[in-house]
Amino acid sequence: MESLTKTGISGACPRNLADKGKDMRREEKSDLISALQSSLKEANGVFVVENHGLTVKELETLRNELRPLVSVFKVVKNRLMKLALKDTDFEPVSDMMKRPTAVAVATDGLAVTKVLAKFADEHPNLTIIGGKMDAGVLSKDDILQLSKLPSLLEIRGKIARILVEPASRLARVSAEYGKKN
Repeated sequence: MESLTKTGISGACPRNLADKGKDMRREEKSDLISALQSSLKEANGVFVVENHGLTVKELETLRNELRPLVSVFKVVKNRLMKLALKDTDFEPVSDMMKRPTAVAVATDGLAVTKVLAKFADEHPNLTIIGGKMDAGVLSKDDILQLSKLPSLLEIRGKIARILVEPASRLARVSAEYGKKN
């Protein structure tokens, strides 16, 4: 009590006010868990990274790069994230959360692997731990391998090129044939 008086705080906080503050924190935690669970329902991938040693600016840069690809990228207390992951398809990710981590709940899992691999390559303080996509649980190496695959958009472009190429060749040959006559 003496140290409280020295800092200018005298007396103790009434019990009902302390309890009320605790309940508010519980409500906020409950709201966060609910929000995470709703974003997990729409996700096709969850990725766990350790961000120790990253500056706020670097973390913000990563967040901006991930923004169009994820519904959530957040540094969350492991206990709260584990509660949100419970009884979902992504529950095995809970085992990866041992140290302070950031979690990306992805709407485009393959694109997220590309961003995380590139960012981890440029910023050694970011450590990819693992994740889970539709196919199953992914290690760091699995994520790095997936990051080398072409994205769905790139594959669609290649297929469109393959389909259009014969028709365009035929059109060019016909045009040249018409010029000769």
